[in-house]
Amino acid sequence: MCRLFGAISQGPVYYDLFEEFADLAVLGNTPRGGADERGHRDGWGLAFFRNGKLVEHVRGVGSAEDDPKYFKAAWNIAKTNIDRKAGERLVVIAHLRRASEGTPIGPEWSHPFVESKGGRTWAFAHNGGLTDGPVPVEGGRTDSQVAFKLLLGNLDGSDPEHVAAATKATVEAVRRDYGGYSSLNFLLSDGDSIHAFRDYETDSGYYTLYYDDFGEAVLVCSQPILGMKEDPVVKGSLVSVGPDLRLRRHQVV
Repeated sequence: MCRLFGAISQGPVYYDLFEEFADLAVLGNTPRGGADERGHRDGWGLAFFRNGKLVEHVRGVGSAEDDPKYFKAAWNIAKTNIDRKAGERLVVIAHLRRASEGTPIGPEWSHPFVESKGGRTWAFAHNGGLTDGPVPVEGGRTDSQVAFKLLLGNLDGSDPEHVAAATKATVEAVRRDYGGYSSLNFLLSDGDSIHAFRDYETDSGYYTLYYDDFGEAVLVCSQPILGMKEDPVVKGSLVSVGPDLRLRRHQVV
């Protein structure tokens, strides 16, 4: 249970985005029936790609809003605007964690997770839980890491069609082997493109995901920030944005 933020840009990635996203650790929507005062304060993470190369991957525990390490990492990303050459591609995935009941808290369980496959570095952040997911112990996987492993295992290429096919296979595997999910909302990037998937089986008011095209940048977030329109990713669909910033949509389930 988390808040997700992603950006792919040929222009600036403003520091204000990270400030507003950090506010969701305290002010963000929380699950129906949950203890609202907890917010999303169980961890945070940032993955930043520049021209397809991962140059920053920082994770922490606690609330991003209270952690100088988060804001230092955000500033390191934002200050690339100073020396960025025209046409450079910047991709960010960020995550605020609200740990599922019984799930341990630590930097190793903070998203985004990063793995390599096919000569590419992939970053993944998830909002939701597997119904019969693993209860992680030290060194073990959370249900989000299980979903990421399944997704990469099903992935045969990096284009939107391959990601859509891998997502469909992952949904089927999770339903078959883990009893389904509360939500399988995720962001995935290899530094060249960003992919946003939304599907849920409970609490549609919490498991939201929105996107907005600002011309030189496309933003995706669990809740609209910094003037984003409330344009939702349709349930069961994948929105992919490539280096040309064109949006491509696939109905997966």
